Amino acid sequence: MSSRLLRFSSFIFGASTSSLLIFPWNRHNGDLNDKFVKVPACEKRGTWNHNWDLDEAVSTPPPTQYRRLKLIIFVRHGQYDTKGATPEQKVLTEVGWKQAVATGKRLRDLGYHIDCIVHSDMIRAQQTAAGILSELDHVHLAETGILKVMDKSSALADQEIVIRCSPLSSKCCLLLESPLMAEGPPPIEPEPNPPSRIKYLESLCPSELSERINAQNRIGLSFHHHVHRKPISETGGLAFRGGPTGRRPFEVVLFVGHANVFRYWICRALQLPPEAWLRISLPHGSITELLIEITPHSECTVTALRIGDDGHIPVELQSR
Repeated sequence: MSSRLLRFSSFIFGASTSSLLIFPWNRHNGDLNDKFVKVPACEKRGTWNHNWDLDEAVSTPPPTQYRRLKLIIFVRHGQYDTKGATPEQKVLTEVGWKQAVATGKRLRDLGYHIDCIVHSDMIRAQQTAAGILSELDHVHLAETGILKVMDKSSALADQEIVIRCSPLSSKCCLLLESPLMAEGPPPIEPEPNPPSRIKYLESLCPSELSERINAQNRIGLSFHHHVHRKPISETGGLAFRGGPTGRRPFEVVLFVGHANVFRYWICRALQLPPEAWLRISLPHGSITELLIEITPHSECTVTALRIGDDGHIPVELQSR
């Protein structure tokens, strides 16, 4: 077969395939309205609840003539040593430290003025927050106070405290630490639920099951405590009560924590089925952004600007 004939045959085959894709109808049907495949309408799940954060009557409502934007950023901790015998020994690997620093550089390059950083009290989240701070503050890692944190023997003390001052230090923003954000299972089982997970749950003894339920309740509470429209910093409060800010958020809050917690928060904030949390992938050092918008009529919506973005991390350093 000549090359000209081959090219002609390829053209005819490609054209025929395209025709099948573009015109998927029954040629024996003369009615044009019945020629195309009809897609059934999607079922409407419900309307948006503007009182999603259960705080419609905020203590300092926005002025009626202005709208308000609040930006919430979630950063998952870097890669860590999963073989550590205790939570304190599950520290960042060398790759995890590089991921944390790369994420800090990315946040700095985005130009956000971060008003407050809240991290979990687990060592891998504390270390990740320190790596981020080293870039945001342009300081050496040791100047963030992380070395003193790593030397503490009672890192998990005072678990009953909801939120406290961070043991880290920063010259650019408020730092807080939240035991509520510690890793654990969300308060609803995922759907679909992997067989390995079901098998694990069936293997739990009563005391382990009780501990798991307590962790689920804690994570459920963490959403209501941390993800809302109200300002939590002094600078955010001033901007909230001030004049128009245009497209600039009145407050930017960065949370540094764990995948399961953030995946559950994302579903709740976007009013997605909470059992979908396991379908969301948040790689190590990834950035998720949720924009909360409050209208002059106290309507409050949430938009995901990015979810699980780790494009700022070199491919050879990416992990899940």
